[in-house]
Amino acid sequence: MKSPKAIETAPVILAFEASTKHLSVAVYVNGSVVAMRKIEAPFGQAAELMPLAIRTLVDVGVEFSNLSHVAAGCGPGSFTGLRVSLAAAKGICLAQDIIGLGISGLEALAFSSSRVLNGLPVLCIADTRRGNVYAQLFASDMTPQGTIFEAQIDQLPFLVPSSICADGLMLAGFGGLAAKTAFAANGLAATPVSPENKEDAFIVDAGMIATLAAKKIMLGDFPPLIPLYLADPRLGPKKNSS
Repeated sequence: MKSPKAIETAPVILAFEASTKHLSVAVYVNGSVVAMRKIEAPFGQAAELMPLAIRTLVDVGVEFSNLSHVAAGCGPGSFTGLRVSLAAAKGICLAQDIIGLGISGLEALAFSSSRVLNGLPVLCIADTRRGNVYAQLFASDMTPQGTIFEAQIDQLPFLVPSSICADGLMLAGFGGLAAKTAFAANGLAATPVSPENKEDAFIVDAGMIATLAAKKIMLGDFPPLIPLYLADPRLGPKKNSS
């Protein structure tokens, strides 16, 4: 595989995100996401991912041989989706002799929210699909304020240090309206990042993964394609056989 030092031109990134009930693929070229496709796929990601990737590449005339990097969301989230996307990314890296990056979905949400934080910290939230959420707090400069944890939405106000959020808190990701209500009930002002006023209007996608990957490439940071598993995979949602 090519050394990171060998990459001297602007990155051409193919990105996967499959940690939620949505599967997405993005292509990042010349400093921006130039194509993204997203489908709802709570199950069956293995059959859908590569055809979706090929269609997304075709949309902008990019071939696998043009890629300099592959980035995949490494979680937390759907165990099956993470395994599928990370395995596909590793396969492309081996076939094309290029570099892979594993990107935290919560960090990608924080990075994508950074322009609207106004100096406030941001709590990034992802659905576990088991009734709870994954969450991680970031300062406005994207510095993590603790590790990823799992909780019910109404428990979040008790798990976020009030001293950090004394002037307010931004919310990014799943369940923004419910989290806002929970914080308000405990006397803390929390504002969802999404302008659409919908719970799922600002969930992580492959475009966010690609954008953060490009930033990390610029900084010389190449996190491995390793999943962020925070619970036993056997605890994941059961497939509906009906």
